[in-house]
Amino acid sequence: MPKPSIRQSGLTLVELMVTLAVLAILLSIAVPSFQSAIATSQLTSSTNDLIATLAQARMEALRQGKRVTVCISSNGTQCATSGTWQQGWITFTDTTRSGTTANVDNGEAILHSNGARQGDISVAGSGNTAQYISFGPEGRSWTMSGAAQTGTIRVCSTSSHLSDASRARDLTLVASGKITMEPTGVSSSCPAP
Repeated sequence: MPKPSIRQSGLTLVELMVTLAVLAILLSIAVPSFQSAIATSQLTSSTNDLIATLAQARMEALRQGKRVTVCISSNGTQCATSGTWQQGWITFTDTTRSGTTANVDNGEAILHSNGARQGDISVAGSGNTAQYISFGPEGRSWTMSGAAQTGTIRVCSTSSHLSDASRARDLTLVASGKITMEPTGVSSSCPAP
């Protein structure tokens, strides 16, 4: 009696190699695009964090009828006297406003703390916004010495996955306390606004 033939199913070596080649091509297209999306997301998130903090500080100054300051802080409890915004920042009710630099004095409440920026993000201010931004009870921005405060803070990604035209956002503060955001084309070395 003859044996019935058994049909085996599976992939041949050629089919497997073609499948792997197609998968490699798809990955080579998708991975750089995905890395670009991650870099853009980090830039957007950092920009939005800073804008939200500044808007919240201004609203809090108006609501409380007191000066509210946002300053660079590496430890979340005190203003830093050097460095850039990428090390993090705190928001506090600034009732004593002593000296020419922002400082959390006894009895002043820290309202919000935001940690250091991660990855390829740098955040740097210029002029009066290099170390702090302070809002008076009427919502206007003021230096510690009482002059109108204006300036620019640049949020930038040094990621090689972004083009120079899309790697930075400039946040501009005008004396009225209004903050505007504008995409800015810069080189991959970024920092100074």
